[in-house]
Amino acid sequence: TTTERPHDRETERLLAQFQPDLAVLAIDPRRESDVALVRSVARSCNALIMVVAPGPHAQGLAAAFEAGADVCVRDSDGVDVLSAQVAALARRNTAAPEADDSPATITVRDLTLDFDRCQVERDEEKIPLTPTEFKILAFMAKSAGKVASPVEILRAVQDYTYSDREAQEIVKVYIRRIRRKIEPTPSDPTYIINVRGFGYMLERRGRERVEDSKQAA
Repeated sequence: TTTERPHDRETERLLAQFQPDLAVLAIDPRRESDVALVRSVARSCNALIMVVAPGPHAQGLAAAFEAGADVCVRDSDGVDVLSAQVAALARRNTAAPEADDSPATITVRDLTLDFDRCQVERDEEKIPLTPTEFKILAFMAKSAGKVASPVEILRAVQDYTYSDREAQEIVKVYIRRIRRKIEPTPSDPTYIINVRGFGYMLERRGRERVEDSKQAA
């Protein structure tokens, strides 16, 4: 079932009451009022949020992700791309997990990722991550110690293609959000390391390894 509504208090009440699977917002994230709308919807319900925005505007897309969007589609992409992306989100939300030989959990230092429960713990304390944040951290944990480019990171978690510049802006936002949650000192990260000019890496070792890499740089 789908419905189309303006943004008002009644719509926010309905979102909170019915908890839809997906909310599609046609906005211009270059406007702060539109970004505030994304934040409001994210607070009102647990739905996946798709933003349809003018583009390409990398900073605007990044602002939408920062506010809580799960995926952004350019309005110039057309109806076929929009429909395909909605279908991809639906499959991702309902598909049963595939049986494989992957471990049920991965531990990197004192971070433990539980893939059955889609949860992350640090020293047995649960860390609240959004679905996309968890997928990004999981992708990096599976190749801990190896650098992944922003395009590779997004390709692993979304069925959508962004330019290099868009990917850099969007992943930067996600990394900042994840660092706020997993790093003891987000301004001085020791888990997710930025390898300048290449991408990001989940560091398998502790402070000593990180300090050595900084000195070498």
